[in-house]
Amino acid sequence: MSITRTTHRTVTFFHPTHLPGHDGLLPAGEYEIDTLEKLDLDAPMRRYIALECHVHIWSDKDKSEATNILTVDPQKLEAALALDSDPLRASDRKQMIISHGGQPEDDAA
Repeated sequence: MSITRTTHRTVTFFHPTHLPGHDGLLPAGEYEIDTLEKLDLDAPMRRYIALECHVHIWSDKDKSEATNILTVDPQKLEAALALDSDPLRASDRKQMIISHGGQPEDDAA
C-alpha cells in the first residue's frame, strides 16, 4: 500500500523557460504547480518523494481556467527554476532561450 499526497504551490519564472513536454518556450510569469508525492516507508523519519509535477498553463486572456496541464519530472522543474533564478547562469539561460526559438532579453543591469 502506498500513501500519496498532492501539494500545491505557485512558482514564478522571471525569464522565458522551456519544460520537457512543451513545444517552445513558456513565457515568464506565475505558474500553479501540483506535485504528487509518495510517502517513503523506508525512511527513518517521515519523508515524501516527489513523483510528478503538473504545471497549469493558463490562457493569455482568461486566467480562470487552465488550458493545458503539463506533466513534468520534479527534478526537471527544479532545474528549470534554478536556471531561471541564478544570475551566474545568464549565458546558459540565454543559450536555452535561443535553442528553443526565443529571443533573449538584454541583461543591462
